[in-house]
Order: sequence, then structure tokens, then C-alpha cells
Amino acid sequence: MTVRVPPVFSRLTSVLHSLTARFGFHTGAAGAGAARVREAENAIMLPIARRYSLVIGIYYMFVVVGRFRTESGLALAVLLALAVANMAVSGFAYSYYLKGPKAEARACSVMLAVNLLLLANPVAFQLLHFSQGRLLYFFFLAMVFAVTGVRLRVIVPSVVAALVSGTAIALAHAQVISHDSAGFGLLVIPVLVAVAIGVRHTMFQAVQARVTAEILTEEAQALADCDALTGLANRRSFFRAADTAIAGAGQGRPFALALIDLDGFKPVNDTYGHSVGDELLIAVAQRLREVCGTIGFPARMGGDEFAIILDGDFNDARIEHFGSELCEILREIYLLGSVAASISASVGFVRYESGLSVSQLLERSDYALYFAKQNLRGAPVIFNTRHETEMRDFSIVDQTLRSSDLERELSIVFQPQVDITENRTVGFEALARWNSAKLGAVRPDIFIKAAERSGLITDITLRLLNKTLEQITDWPEDIRVSFNLSARDLRSAISLNNICTAVRNSGIDPARIEFEITETAMLTDFAQACDSLMVLKRLGCRIAIDDFGSGYSSFSYIHQLPVDKIKIDRSFVTQLVKHGSAVKIIKTIVDLCRNLHLDCVIEGVETQAEMAKLVSVRARYIQGYLFARPMPADAVLGYLDGESHRVLAAAQ
Repeated sequence: MTVRVPPVFSRLTSVLHSLTARFGFHTGAAGAGAARVREAENAIMLPIARRYSLVIGIYYMFVVVGRFRTESGLALAVLLALAVANMAVSGFAYSYYLKGPKAEARACSVMLAVNLLLLANPVAFQLLHFSQGRLLYFFFLAMVFAVTGVRLRVIVPSVVAALVSGTAIALAHAQVISHDSAGFGLLVIPVLVAVAIGVRHTMFQAVQARVTAEILTEEAQALADCDALTGLANRRSFFRAADTAIAGAGQGRPFALALIDLDGFKPVNDTYGHSVGDELLIAVAQRLREVCGTIGFPARMGGDEFAIILDGDFNDARIEHFGSELCEILREIYLLGSVAASISASVGFVRYESGLSVSQLLERSDYALYFAKQNLRGAPVIFNTRHETEMRDFSIVDQTLRSSDLERELSIVFQPQVDITENRTVGFEALARWNSAKLGAVRPDIFIKAAERSGLITDITLRLLNKTLEQITDWPEDIRVSFNLSARDLRSAISLNNICTAVRNSGIDPARIEFEITETAMLTDFAQACDSLMVLKRLGCRIAIDDFGSGYSSFSYIHQLPVDKIKIDRSFVTQLVKHGSAVKIIKTIVDLCRNLHLDCVIEGVETQAEMAKLVSVRARYIQGYLFARPMPADAVLGYLDGESHRVLAAAQ
């Protein structure tokens, strides 16, 4: 029994369609990873296509030689041309077309072209001299195409073309296909196609799984390197980017680094709650992205501290311009729902220099930031050679502080505060001194700043306070002592508790103890400073604002604090004789203090000319070398015994 080809072909194609429907022409993942899956699949197909092209090219080298022995005339010309074309296309594909950045995407088209050229040879052979026995060659090619094809869009057209060509040639020569041949075609070839599809489907599933795993790993890495709140790079990502920038600087790509600290964030966070604080940090991050653009890599280092890596050659002028723009943008009002928040930012910059590590760059930018917060709050500061010297000195001092016997080396001297109206000393300011066994006498401004930066200040404060309280036990009951606190003392609950305990245990009336805090240090965290000063006030101690006029002098905050005294900075006193405006400013402050029932002490008075100006504005409390230099504790009682004559002489 024989079966004509059309029904056989119909059944075969139906099988292929069902397989196509089952497995699909594409096995790539949908969504964001689809393109990467296709790229990975193409990367697998490329070596298969190249090796297939190489094998076909080598095969047709032998075919070309064989044509000269078996063919002649027109048949030689046609079959030789096809063989050479097949060899040329395969060789071109292997050596050139399947190389380069887009080679993977061309693999399917190359294999389909090679297959069709390969099929053209038996078709031409059958047209030139038909051979019924060689019709099986088309089945053989169909099997080759099924096994070697990399995708269904290569397999199906190639297999169909082989079967259709063989069938058409058989029909053209009125040939029929035997039952066995039909069975072979209906069973073996679909099975091979199914096997090929299954193998490739499994392979592409593995590719998809691998790519999906890579994507998930990258997403996890991105989350690990991203600040969850603001979306900026986090601290770990910043350090990696900084290492990359240093490596690039070694190849001639300079950069600069900035540290940013928000001024006034904590009061907003404490007043309106953490949700508003979080919104504020998100808004700050967005402004950082905008101002950085393509030249900066912003990151959140933690809390309200941010950092930026600036890519490019930033000289002082360019840094100052960028820093001013940055501070101005961050200073603009933040509209957070129903809350309008106002903050500022201090910024410390440092340019990369050969040999510096990331930690050294951060140390320098942090010092510039510290300088900005202490002296130019809300402004940019560039680390310079003077800062380098100070930082090195501070480092030496810090190391020495940590290794010294501070109980023995620290001491207190006292400078009198005089009431020129009643011609008597009303109190003394306790001033710290450090005579280091290794460094000798170290200036207070140096070792106090070093202690504040290192965190040792709270321990030093307690030691100095205990020494002060011990010294004043024998003083007259109407003599007060002023003692300086740092911002860290007010921010630390432990330190504040230790200070209160020391006052209680001393047995001294707390009203005789006056704690001084600079306005700059107080404004570092105004809300916390208020709370801490209230604790000291409830204890019975007096509160003084030191160095008034040297920073953000404003009476707008004075009424919010439990203040008893204002101390006018010496910088105004030095201008008294030269500039009439200084006299007017001091008179205004003195009058305001009198109206607010606050004592007002003028610091740093050294000459009779300065004293005369102060008398003219009705200043009452004076402190300075004109009356006495700081003296050791054992000289205080002697000074008080003979003070009347000295005070009168100085006042005259």
C-alpha cells in the first residue's frame, strides 16, 4: 500500500505545529530580564552556529574536489557553483560574520542561510539528473536540520523546506513514497524534531534560571548598596566608589570629596516627629541629586550626614562655587505636607592628593566640616594647609591626652569678674590649664578642641569641675564661680548626670555655680541644649551665654533659655577705641540685658581707654587683664583681701 505525499506532509506539519505550540518559538523570560535572557541564549547559540558553519565549509571543500571527478558540462558548472557558494558562505560566517558585538543576534539567520544553501545542492542535483534512491537524502537533511538547529525559527523552516523539496521533486517525476518511507517520515523526523526542541528548551530554561539568579543577585546587591530611606548610595557603596575614584586619579582623573552635615535637622525631627524627619531627609537627597547632576556621586553616610564624590578637576574657585550653590539649595524652605521646615548645611571639602587613602580623605573633609560648624555654620569650607597643621597638632594632642595622667596634669586657674558699680569682685571664671609631661604647656583652645573632637571632653569636664569645686570651698559665700561646658556635655545624658552629681556632692550652694556655654556650641542642637540647661537650672545653678557676638548673636533665642548672664566677646572690646559703632553695639546689648534682667559681663578689658568707654555706656560687670590675669587657686583669697584698692584704681 502506498500513500501520496500531501497527506503525509499534512500530518507532519500538524505534528510540528503542535510541538511549536507546546514549546513556543521563544523560551526567554518576560519582563525586565527578557533582553538579558535572549542575550544569554544567543551567546549559547553562537559557538554552535560557528562550529556548524565550519563543519559545512570543510565538507564542501571535499565536495568541490569530488565534482570535478563526477560531473561535467552544465552539471559541473551548476553543482560546482553551489558547492563553492556553500563553502564561501560557511567560511565567511565562521571567520567574520559570526564575530563581533552583534554576532549572537545573527546566529539564527546564518544557520538558516547555510541550511538553505545546503539544501540547494541536492535539489539542483535532482533537477539535473533525477535519482529515486537519492530522494532519501532530503529525509537525511531534515534529520540534520532537526538536530543541529538552535531555535525553532531555524529548525521548522529548514525541516519543512527539506521535506517540501523532496516531495515536490518526487511529484514532478510522478513518484510515490512507499509505506515504509512515509512511516519513516511520519515517525522518525518528528521524534528528532521533538528531541531537538526538548533539548533546547531544557538548555534555554537553564539559561533563563541562571540569568534570573544573576538579576536577583544584582538586585540584592543594589539593595545592599542603597540607602533604604533616601535611595542614595549608602556608606558601603560610597567607600567602594571612593576606592574606584582613587584608582582613576592614578590614571589622571582627579576628584574631590565633600562631607555634609545638616544644621537644624534634629529640632525638626524632634518637634514634628520621625515621619517628617524622614520626609526631610528624602527631600535633601533629591536636592543633592539635582545639584550634583553628572559631576557628583551623592551618598548618605548615616543620620543627617551625607557625602559627595565630585568627578573632575575642582580648583578652589570651582569648589567654592559648587559649595555655595549646594548650601543655598539646601537652605531653601522644605514643604513637607503641612510643615514648612527650614534647615541649613555645613560642608567640608577636600581635593584628592596622591597617596591619600579614603579614610585620610574623610578625616580631612571631616576636619573642614568641623571647622565650618564651629566658625562658618551653613557654609562650605575647603581643607587647606593651615587645617593640615592644626589637624596634625590636634592628632598629637589627642594621642597625648589619651596616654597622660590627666588627674595630675590638668589644673584650674581663676580670673575675677568685677562689679565696677559696687567696686567689688563678684565671681571668678574657672579656666582650664594642661601642663603635659610630654608636650609641656598646651594652649587651652588646642587641647579643648582636640578633646571635643575625640569625645574625651566629657571626662575632662568632670575632672576639671571636681577640681574647681574642691578649690572654692574656702571662698566667701557671696563669691560665684563660672565653669565652661562644651556642647558634648549638654548632649550626653551621662555627662549631664555626672555634673549634677558632682554639684550635689560638693556641699556648695548651687546658686554660687554658674555654667557657661558658648552660643555656637548651644546652637549645634538648640532643643537638646535647652533641655540640659533646664536640668542645671532646676538644680539651682546659674546659666551664662559665653562669647556673645562671636557667632549667631540673636536675642530671639535668649528668651527661650534659662539664662542669667550674657558675656560679650572681646572682639567687640578691641574695637571700642577705634570704631564708634562698637560702642553703640555694646550699649545696645547692655541696655537689652538690663531690660531683660540679665547680668552682662564684658570680657577681655585690658586698657584704661577701653574701661572709660564701657563706663560711658553704663557697663557694670568687667573681666580682663586690667583687673587681674588668671591666677592659681591659692592666690584667690589673697587677691580678695586686697581687692578694694586695686578695683578702685582700675576703675579710675
